[in-house]
Amino acid sequence: MPAVKERMNLYITKSLMDELRKAVPARERTRFVEEILARELRRRKLKAALERSYGAWKDEDHPDMMTGADIDRWIEEQRRLGSRDLSEEWGRAEQDE
Repeated sequence: MPAVKERMNLYITKSLMDELRKAVPARERTRFVEEILARELRRRKLKAALERSYGAWKDEDHPDMMTGADIDRWIEEQRRLGSRDLSEEWGRAEQDE
């Protein structure tokens, strides 16, 4: 099902509009502006989430992650866990039979 479109009127400076006309063909401008708006809105949501989560990590809660070596060890452990076959644990071995 295609996305529902809604009309919007914007007022922007003439110089910016002139640049837009030079850079983006007429039939591509709506898509261009929509992509830019979507990107900026995602960026603002991410920034807000980062600001809300500031301070969530406390060193005293993670004494096992105090040095670079500790972090490297944790990353290696996660990589090993991520590369193992989990089909039996997830019940897929039974389904494949």
